[in-house]
Amino acid sequence: MLDINDLALHGLTLRQLATIEQLADVTGLDSEAIGTALDQAVADGRAIAARGAYMITPAGREHLDAVYPGAFAALRSDAQLVSTLADFEHGINKKNLALMTSWQTIVIDGTEQPNDHSDSDHDAKVIDRLAQLHDRATVLLAPFADADALCKRFLARLDDALQKVDHGEHDYVSSVRIDSYHTVWYQMHEHLLRVMGEERDE
Repeated sequence: MLDINDLALHGLTLRQLATIEQLADVTGLDSEAIGTALDQAVADGRAIAARGAYMITPAGREHLDAVYPGAFAALRSDAQLVSTLADFEHGINKKNLALMTSWQTIVIDGTEQPNDHSDSDHDAKVIDRLAQLHDRATVLLAPFADADALCKRFLARLDDALQKVDHGEHDYVSSVRIDSYHTVWYQMHEHLLRVMGEERDE
């Protein structure tokens, strides 16, 4: 597994640009530990800091690419996890992408248009499908949640986003400005691929 310094860097690969508080939310580490790790990353040239946020550098990515094989060797050699990721990648992940398209667009007179969310029936059906997909994802990814604390945390964050959606905060379906279901799913997918040494199939 990754040590604290590498986990902070890894978090930057999932959020791209992030504050200490945002990385603490992603990784589950406390803010003080994240801050210390990021200070070291900046000193090592593996991250840059600007206006209270951090971004990984090419040197940081190169460092992680060298660290991942050893840190995740046990997970990458687990046949069940390899199979689970393949099922996720070619099945439920594609369904999630289609579902998000259904949320963001709507067909009117045979033409696909941006969804202005005035059709509450359409939106309710998409949210119902999202809840069903979430249940399936939780079951499918259980082997990863058992083997990897960060994956377990991602599933909990997805559950939090879905609960907000259920309480009427519909921005939590796909808004990029917050930790919406779509945003957290994207981060989780990127994490799984990096853990297992795979590329996006999109």
